[in-house]
Amino acid sequence: MTSRRTDAPSLPVRLRFDGHEIVARPGDSVAAALAEAGFTQLHRTASGNASGIFCGMGACQDCLVEIDGRRSQRACMTHVRDGMEVSSQNDIRFAGPPLRSMDGPAPETTITTVVLVIGAGPAGLAAAISCRDLGVDVLVLDERDALGGQYFKPRTATSRHADRADAQHRAGDALRARAAGVDVRSGHTVWFARRAQDGQFQVRALGPSGRLHVTARAVILATGAYELPALVPGWNLPGVMTIGAGQTLVRRYGVAPGRRTLIAGNGPLGLQLAAELLALGGTLSGVAERARPQMSAALARAALADPALVARGLAYRARLALARIPVLQGWQIRRIDAGPPLAVHLQEISGEATRTIETDALCMGEGFAPQAELARLLGCPVDLVDNVPRPRRAADCATPVPGLWIAGDAGGLGGAQSALLQGEIAARSAAAWLGQTSPTGRSPQRRVARVQRFQAALWQLYRAPPRAMTQAADDLTICRCEGINAAQVRGAIAGGARDLGAIKRATRLGMGRCQGRYCTRPALALLDTAGCEMDAAMLFAPQLPVRPLPLAEVTVEKPEWAGHRESRPAARPFLADPSPLRVTQADLVIVGAGVTGLAAAFEAAQRGASVVVVDQGRVGAEASGGNAGSLHLQLLSWDFGAKAFAGGSAALRTLALQKRSIALWEALETRLNADFEMQVTGGLMVAENPAQIDFLTRKAAAEATVGIQTEVLDQAAVHALVPHLSPDIVAGAWCPGEGKINPLPATLALARAARDAGAAIETLARVTGIAAEGTSYRVETSRGAITAARVIIAAGGWSAALGQHLGIDLPIRGAPLQMLVTEPVAPILPCLLAHADRHLTMKQTANGTVLIGGAWTAETAASGQPQVLPDSIEGNLWVARRTVPALAGLSLVRSWAAMNIDIDGAPLLSALPGHPHVVVAATANGFTLGPLMGQEAATLVLTGRTAPDLAAFNLDRF
Repeated sequence: MTSRRTDAPSLPVRLRFDGHEIVARPGDSVAAALAEAGFTQLHRTASGNASGIFCGMGACQDCLVEIDGRRSQRACMTHVRDGMEVSSQNDIRFAGPPLRSMDGPAPETTITTVVLVIGAGPAGLAAAISCRDLGVDVLVLDERDALGGQYFKPRTATSRHADRADAQHRAGDALRARAAGVDVRSGHTVWFARRAQDGQFQVRALGPSGRLHVTARAVILATGAYELPALVPGWNLPGVMTIGAGQTLVRRYGVAPGRRTLIAGNGPLGLQLAAELLALGGTLSGVAERARPQMSAALARAALADPALVARGLAYRARLALARIPVLQGWQIRRIDAGPPLAVHLQEISGEATRTIETDALCMGEGFAPQAELARLLGCPVDLVDNVPRPRRAADCATPVPGLWIAGDAGGLGGAQSALLQGEIAARSAAAWLGQTSPTGRSPQRRVARVQRFQAALWQLYRAPPRAMTQAADDLTICRCEGINAAQVRGAIAGGARDLGAIKRATRLGMGRCQGRYCTRPALALLDTAGCEMDAAMLFAPQLPVRPLPLAEVTVEKPEWAGHRESRPAARPFLADPSPLRVTQADLVIVGAGVTGLAAAFEAAQRGASVVVVDQGRVGAEASGGNAGSLHLQLLSWDFGAKAFAGGSAALRTLALQKRSIALWEALETRLNADFEMQVTGGLMVAENPAQIDFLTRKAAAEATVGIQTEVLDQAAVHALVPHLSPDIVAGAWCPGEGKINPLPATLALARAARDAGAAIETLARVTGIAAEGTSYRVETSRGAITAARVIIAAGGWSAALGQHLGIDLPIRGAPLQMLVTEPVAPILPCLLAHADRHLTMKQTANGTVLIGGAWTAETAASGQPQVLPDSIEGNLWVARRTVPALAGLSLVRSWAAMNIDIDGAPLLSALPGHPHVVVAATANGFTLGPLMGQEAATLVLTGRTAPDLAAFNLDRF
């Protein structure tokens, strides 16, 4: 295939895509060049789905390509260069040379400012201009390379339409001219934002010159919104994109989305794109509009509020009529079949009429969602509006977070004119908050009211019936990144999932590169149709990074340490459930619905006991759902020698238990007929120098004394096992019994097994008291009380607080730790990997992502939630990359923090002093020991006996 351009510029840019020569223009994005050449499929995901240009603004991560050997480059955000080699990306079959080390990290620049504006669209530029005019020091960060945002994006100098500037382009040029002199850093992706205890905002970004660390007294978020598509079968096919993506191609580059383009959706942007495409000389297959806008009172009100905009819309409509382009009002997309060409099946909403239109590109849009990720990271509460999170803000754009303002569509759709005014309002409010004298003169508030009247009338005119998810077919894709369909989401809900986090743990929904941006609304709609009470607490937890970022550019060496950052997590965000407990009396109450508590419930129920499990959150939502799933059998570097508690003697005694528990995991997987994605792959702990080799030799000798087989291998042997290891790795300790497991399906399988055996599991039931009543115990919860003869405390880092109810000071602390996840890649890690002198564990999952951990410290926020620290991200990635340089070619997609358990390096299984029928069970090596500890806790609480090899792990040792 070759480019079909007939008017190539005098200075063409030549590049190759999958072996085909492409002729582009300077300033083109790779996406624009490929779209003009007729290429629609750019990327194949790990789930096997093909994708191409979709959002056109860097949010969806669908248009990923490999450029000059670098993976995961967003075609829509990358400019063409002469001689560029571009290839379509396949996540699971890396095409091309082996992954190689990249240069980095880039240098860091530190800036302190008074006001930081994030986003350089209409709201952001207006805010920055106002701050400057008010004498307030201001800095602007924006991800795009050109100012103006989606609405005011400028044409490139070589746009095919460069001689036809319209009013919108001219207004954007004027706004950019007014912003001259403002400190604006274009091309900067903000990946971290947090309000520190001193009230200052800490923000980190990546840009052309490297890492940027900004400290600001106030922040104005002007990040805009992203477009939501019609969720119909085929919405994730190559050639299907948002109306906004089509507008970017047409307005910025003068490129048509396809040889023939169909536009379908709801709202005025479709008409504008259609008219602009006609002016470009493109071919329209038609326009389908879900609403039936007519001459009405709403149109009259809109015309009174803004006659110029209404006149512009009528002109678009007249242009289509003159060109005899069919405009179907009251029609919607029903299904899209793969092409080429695409077959778009339309249906009349109020009738039974249908129509099929063949087209090369489909531009669609049915709503918008605020880009609320940074607002949520900064602690701004959100409300669910039509199953879309909307940050709370006042009329002056101030949020409940001191020092934080949100202007423009980032706080809810209002259009460009409203965004301009809100930017000015936010700047004035922020200046007043900072002690600046407010300017005199006409307030923009009155103009905002006029714009809001126009918007209200406009959307009354374009009002259309909502799509009903009750009619969604089971095979409808809900999560385009991970290939999760409606049947899987419904199955998770039927299994007890009541929020997005629970669905995520059950299905992988939201774990992909778009980080839940496109699956949030439909998944919430499915929860809504299932009768769940809707609340913003049901959303995915905000996570870092805000966008996937190149791993190589944020790897920075940090000091090593011993021990954990301890935490007593008394506070915790809590989603209340007003319904009473279904069971109020039982033989056994287990506090904690993690792996240990569920394994105990399964064992006790099988022994004939009536069992109730209570948890303040959801099943497996804490450490059991937040660990990496390593099955450890050799000591980690911080569990032996000088770094370890008491030299590691307690941890060493635990190894025999870990061996038993790994075997138990294997047996449970078979017995429950479940897939835990468990593999005994072996584990390698690597060394870089003679001192580390000596450490491994001594460690292996100690492990041999408790029956654990570990062999120290030379350089050739370790590189034969793991070819992608750094050449600096000179030896390693090999333990064939180690492996990995996916904790999410494993925990849920135990929950199902416990329920099937007769146990009741009550979630969102916070324990507020435990008291002896005669020979029984009364366990008070937020949903009522339960009386039981026996109690097991298996609440992880929260166990100490529960012991206090009985006057017992349990030696259990919480230790918030982080985990990092890369994008998927072909197999590069065949086994569990650790380091002899650094905090590192790594493994590759069944879907190709690499999980990176190693007990790097997180922290407990004021809310009680564990949160990742940026220094820990950078340090953990540095160790990982130093060990496996190939990781430098990947992107970091997700991170999370979870509350681990910190005791003394060994587990705790013991009856409480004075309470022989109350047992505490806490693991020291998390998921590995979970099923064994649960099983033995049930045995101890029911019989008063435990296995001889567990006697050393009771409270008597403290």
